[in-house]
Amino acid sequence: MNSKNVRLLHVLGSILIICGFLAYFYAGQKAINLLSASIGFGALAWIIAYLQKINKVTAWYGFAFTFLSSIIFGQRCLANLMALIGIIQNRLASNAYHKSIYVVLLSIICVSSICSMIVYYVNLEEPKK
Repeated sequence: MNSKNVRLLHVLGSILIICGFLAYFYAGQKAINLLSASIGFGALAWIIAYLQKINKVTAWYGFAFTFLSSIIFGQRCLANLMALIGIIQNRLASNAYHKSIYVVLLSIICVSSICSMIVYYVNLEEPKK
């Protein structure tokens, strides 16, 4: 097993969890969904890393995880960005402060997931024949 990919999943999981706690710290109860999603995905990244380390799953599980997290958090980032644009354009009474925090943190999570997916793929070991 490639230890670089295991460490990469540990770092990605940590980034996801830290961003979730930052969202909760700045936005309070409104960030419960982001907090639970980021903790869930962060813990899943650590679990996949552990299972890869003890050779219980193949490296493709980690790649699929990074791909899936890129898609999910990218979609959430775009949805919050569109909501923020709607708040700004329509001058609604909604507070754009929380949406701005979500967009920034989800952008960090999304970029981290995409970069992890790229590095993970580059570091995949070729199957032995």
